[in-house]
Amino acid sequence: MKKFVSLILALLLALGISSVSAADGFDPASVSTPYVCLMDAASGNVLYEKNAYEKAYPASTTKIMTCILALELAGDLNEIVTVGDSVETKGSLINILPGEKMPLKDLIYGMMLQSGNDAARAIAEHFSGTESAFVEKMNEKAEALGMTGTRFVKSNGLHKDDHYSTAYDMALLSRYAMQNATFRQIVAAGTYDAAPTNKDSTGYQWENTNKLIHTKQGEASYKYQYANGIKTGDTANAGRCLVASAKKDGVELILVLFGDYSDKVSGDYRFQNAAKFFEWGFANYGTLEASSLGLANTLQAAVGNASPDDAEGGLLTLNIDFTGVKAVALSQTLDEIRGDPSLLTVTKAIDPLTAPVEEGQQVGTVSYQYDGATLFTAPVYASRAVAEAGAAPTSQPSTSPLAIETTPPGGAGEKNNSWVFWVCLLAALGILFLIAKLIFAGRRRKRAPRRRKAYRARIVR
Repeated sequence: MKKFVSLILALLLALGISSVSAADGFDPASVSTPYVCLMDAASGNVLYEKNAYEKAYPASTTKIMTCILALELAGDLNEIVTVGDSVETKGSLINILPGEKMPLKDLIYGMMLQSGNDAARAIAEHFSGTESAFVEKMNEKAEALGMTGTRFVKSNGLHKDDHYSTAYDMALLSRYAMQNATFRQIVAAGTYDAAPTNKDSTGYQWENTNKLIHTKQGEASYKYQYANGIKTGDTANAGRCLVASAKKDGVELILVLFGDYSDKVSGDYRFQNAAKFFEWGFANYGTLEASSLGLANTLQAAVGNASPDDAEGGLLTLNIDFTGVKAVALSQTLDEIRGDPSLLTVTKAIDPLTAPVEEGQQVGTVSYQYDGATLFTAPVYASRAVAEAGAAPTSQPSTSPLAIETTPPGGAGEKNNSWVFWVCLLAALGILFLIAKLIFAGRRRKRAPRRRKAYRARIVR
């Protein structure tokens, strides 16, 4: 009977059920891990954080970026990579050799499961020629993803003081990477068998270092039944690090735990708490339709360069569209917002409005925050079209009897206009001639008396 009970307990542990019961009454604040971020994968909303935006060393979780970049750059995962002459020899390795030829897919699995620093460097050099050139791509990708607190120097995460990130940034990266189906498959694997190479006739087998996914022989099990990724990291400067993901009942959460130092907690402390964080998140997770909150759904904005004929004088009504927009947060937070939507603060990000503006054109977004965290964002659209000043009229030609009918060049109208011009010109010349004649006649009448006086004077002499 005792053996039977022991077997049942072992099965419960393997299924992660014991982790669930251990999470009852779990308080995230009781965990000593210095950097924590629990994120909803669908929305990117943070459910819980502690120092999540503070600088931290990511160690080998850096390889998440190396992996997703390699997957996006690769034309074929089966393409052969030739290992360079300078092989990384520090930290965790898969022990590849200079000149070894191996499929890219095998190197990626070796990097993500076994955490091979040598594999990461070989991948970087394969795509960019040098590790530093590949790191430039890593930083460009980080910037594109909005990882504002991150700077990469190494492709494998070996410690450098100027190689750093934040718990939030790594959650953001992981959320992006988990949208790639091949990435998801890799980080969820427990083991992987690599084919023989030109330097190793027996091939390789690698085991996942993430104990939420896989238990190595002789080690305590911390497998969590809903876990589906992602990556561990360990250096003396970074401490024990874990980026993990789990999916339950259609909800996927991402957890980042950074900075568990071995002189303060056990090496498995991160795994012990990860399942508790996930269960706490799943139990307290909630969604709320933004449209149910009765929020104002219009804005007013002035449009520059609007036509003087605009009926509203260039004033435009903008519609905030809450269709399908949900707030994702802890249930307690959502209950507070339901009770008083005015607790939300509003941040408007409206594009500069200059005519012409099309009806239905998206012109920006409006975000809603609670306690400093953004809960949801809604798009904003123009309610009507606004024509620009000086634009050609779009109305039909006027039928008013006072309207002037125009005729194309060379038509009958142009000939009529030419005839009228010459008639008017001749009339004007005639009038000028008559005026000149009258002036001349007046001058002649004034000169006549003078001549008569002069004639009489000659007779008298």
